[in-house]
Amino acid sequence: MVRQNPMLLAPLLLNLAIAVPVNIAFAIAMVLAPVEYQGLLSTVMMLFGLTALYFIDYFCGGLTASMVYDQVTTGKASVGPAVGRTLKASPGILIFAVVSAILDFLTQLASQRQGVMRIVGPILLGILRMIWTTATYVIMPALVVEQQGFFAALKRSKALMENDPTQIGVGVVAIGLISWLLGMVSIVLAYASFNVLAPISMALAMLAFYTFVNVFWSVSGYIKGVYYTCYYLWAVECERQNSASPQLAPAPLRNVIGGVEAGAW
Repeated sequence: MVRQNPMLLAPLLLNLAIAVPVNIAFAIAMVLAPVEYQGLLSTVMMLFGLTALYFIDYFCGGLTASMVYDQVTTGKASVGPAVGRTLKASPGILIFAVVSAILDFLTQLASQRQGVMRIVGPILLGILRMIWTTATYVIMPALVVEQQGFFAALKRSKALMENDPTQIGVGVVAIGLISWLLGMVSIVLAYASFNVLAPISMALAMLAFYTFVNVFWSVSGYIKGVYYTCYYLWAVECERQNSASPQLAPAPLRNVIGGVEAGAW
């Protein structure tokens, strides 16, 4: 799809352009905070910063869903209509961002506990966070494309998954594996670049570190957005035609699951 329309990369590039400086700004603010207020301030800044970063990521995920939908259904996708749709869905996106930030924060707290909970807590919260993040990208097309409210989009996506003929579980495992591999590579590059550049310039070291971190967030989120939007379009078409045929999947998805070229899309 990107070869057909390079503009589809706009949400990914926008995510990086906004998230990297925002991430660095929050990191600097926490470092410069007065010592006597660092405990409370760092908690507030972490929650606020995580919410802002998740909102940026999910907002760009909304742009991705909108543009992929337009590309698949009309063969044309541009940023303008996608921004309009996603802005209208902002309240729902903010809810997703706040919950994701809270789960991240609780994971951090759990890792500081003593005893068994130091191990079990982060694992359980990590699983819950993974489920919530997956739900975010599954629900995003209903939220943005169908312009449904948060709870209506949640109900719509739940109904599609309950009657799902597409074996989405295979995709969830595959997307999870891809994200894990991207995360490993990004973390190694982030710490390696920081260690190399820190003796030269701390500013450059921080820029490199957070750039690699946000590359992971942005690319991983973009891949999820594209996949789950294609899945959503397939599930809707299967529901409409009461059939589970791979021929009904959007072409990018149909080409990798073995469907023939002829089909609804």
